[in-house]
Formats: sequence, C-alpha cells, structure tokens
Amino acid sequence: MKGMLVALSAAMLAVSSFAVEYAPEKWNLEAREKFAAQRFGIFIHWGIYANYAQGEWYQQNIGMDTETYGRMKDGFYPSKFDAKEWVRVFKDAGAKYVTITSRHHDGFSLWPTKVDDGFNVAETPFKRDILGELAKACDEAGLQLNFYYSLMDWHRKDYPAGGAAKACLGDQKGDYDSYKKFMMGQITELIDRYHPGNIWFDGEWDNPAKVVDGKLVPTLDWDFDAIYDLIHSKKTLVANNNHQIIRPKEDIQLFERDLPGEGAMFSKNQPLIRDRPVEQCDVIQHDVWGYKINERRFRTPEEVCAMICRCAAKGSNLLMNIGPDGSGRLPARAVEVMAEVGKWMRANGDAIYGTQGIGIVKNEDGSETAKTKKGERIYEITIPKDCKGYPVVK
Repeated sequence: MKGMLVALSAAMLAVSSFAVEYAPEKWNLEAREKFAAQRFGIFIHWGIYANYAQGEWYQQNIGMDTETYGRMKDGFYPSKFDAKEWVRVFKDAGAKYVTITSRHHDGFSLWPTKVDDGFNVAETPFKRDILGELAKACDEAGLQLNFYYSLMDWHRKDYPAGGAAKACLGDQKGDYDSYKKFMMGQITELIDRYHPGNIWFDGEWDNPAKVVDGKLVPTLDWDFDAIYDLIHSKKTLVANNNHQIIRPKEDIQLFERDLPGEGAMFSKNQPLIRDRPVEQCDVIQHDVWGYKINERRFRTPEEVCAMICRCAAKGSNLLMNIGPDGSGRLPARAVEVMAEVGKWMRANGDAIYGTQGIGIVKNEDGSETAKTKKGERIYEITIPKDCKGYPVVK
C-alpha cells in the first residue's frame, strides 16, 4: 500500500504540475539566472530550540507540549549574536547568499512580527530584530538574504495538525483559512520589510495525500497558487522543500541532503527537472540542522569542497547548513571548516561560480571527475577517493 501511495502521489503531482499554464515574467527569469550563478550559500537553522542544544526537532522528538516548550521564549537572550561576524565568516567561505529560518516548525519568529500571538523575538528578553540586523549586514557585504519559512506549525491553535505536528498538538483540527491568513500576513511582512531573494518553504509533507474510494485526496489544500502569486507579485522567488516533483510556479527545485537526480533518501519521488535553478541543502554538523551540543562530528573542509564540486557538476547550488548555539555563536569547528573552504574557493572559484554542470564520472581508482563549463572553457575537477584531499581543478 505504501508503494501504491507513493506512485499515485508522484503521478498526481506530475499531472497537476504540467497541466497548469504558467509563464514566468522577465524579472523572474533574470532572478532565477542570478540565483543559479551563485552556486554556494549558507543555511542557518536557529531559534529558541538552540537553548535546548538538542537540534531543531527537539520539541517534537520528545513530544513536548506547546505551553511547556514556549516558556523557553523567556530565556532566549543570545548575547553573543553578531550579524556582521556571521556574514564575515560566510563571505570569507566563498558563499554568495544566506538562507535563515525566519520561522521554523516550532512557530517562533526571529523578527518582531506584528502578525502573530506574541511568539516572536520581540517578546523575549533579547528583543532585537535578528532578521533586520542580518539583512543589513548581508546588504553591506553584498550577499543575498533568503528566508526559510515553515508551513508546518507546532504552536498555533489554528494549524491543522498532520502526522508530525500531532506529537505537540494532538489531533488538533485547526482552521486553515485562519492559518493561511496568518502565513500570508507574515510573508508579506517579511518581503516588504527585508526584501529577500526567495521564500524557502518546508513542512508541506506534514499533510500528505491519502486514498479515498480509490482516489488520491490531499488531507489539506494549501492553496499554493494564492501564496505563490502573493510572493511573485512582490518580485520574490519561491522554493518549496516538499520532496516531490516541482510545480510550475516554484522557481527553485530543492533537494534535501540528496545529490540532484540521484533518487536517494528524500528525493525518491523527485525527478530532476532541468528548466530552472536547482539547490541541494545539507548539514555541516552530523545529521542535525539546529545546534546539538553533544554532536562532535563535523564535515571536513575537503568534504564540503567535494560537495560544492559535485553540485556544480550537476548544475546545482549547495546550501550548507550551520546551526548557531543558544548564545548566538557559530560552532567553532564550523568556523574553522568554512575558513579552509574559503581558501579553496578563492583559488578555484572560477570552476564553480556561474558555470553549467556537465556531469560526474566515477573513476576506477575510486576518485570522481566533476565537470563544469563556463563559456568555451571546460573544467575537470578530480575529487579524491573518500575525500582524502581537496578537489583538484584542471
């Protein structure tokens, strides 16, 4: 039955995606092209869950109720947060853009929003506008800023709880009309106030489709046309990490922790559609997006550089995640890794930025050759076996 549901879901999305006529405007196409050329960005997962230091899913993992979890709001005071220092680390690493969780699944907003019930940074002892400070620092450094925005919510009473949210909310039916109005109000506020390059959605999969009388029926109609039209009306791009075939109005195809087109992990039902930008997101701290204090394993600089090369050869950007701790500091090991990545990018960035992907060849000795192209120039990048050394560009 599970296999049938997967097949039906993919088929339904494929039909619905290509049945809708949609022609991107000139600004949209230009913004897509600019985004694709950037090739390397930094992902930031951060919120009050950083105070628990057990990753971004801590509330759901232990089934903590909303009221209990929400008390951490009163203890959120990241005294070491320095947007300029973050951006310095990111730019020195060779990143061209930053995507931050404006609001994760726990429902806490990192900006002083007027469109919620008080679960935001303005209601903490810290009070400062985190997104505003980061937007200013990015603008001064010439980096693009984008906003992750969770569709799923473990906090609001009007959210129709799906599979994952029930651990925190129980069988809450919610009121989607009310919840959608709230989301659209927040999205409008984010775009008008901070002017991001894209809105990066996550959590649609909390309400999957189900079979009713032999037909596949979504448990929740998100009304994405209305949401996407709002975002596009403000000349902002749309991305959706839904692990399914991309819809016509989605501007960037996302692959979570999967090399685009490989069909592993989350992307088994997600074919690579090569008509728009592609982005793979992944983690630098082992198997976690938000900060986890007892996780000592981090990717090496060689591994990160190899991932950048593989993505570029696939015609994809790499969005590498770092989870700051509760004080607002980036993990020391992540900073060290990024400094080394930056050295490699300064020497070899021509083979990455603004290139077209040609593909990856696996060699007999266990190494890989990633190929990119810029104009008439073809770059061959040798990635050593098991990343036991930095990629070599020819």
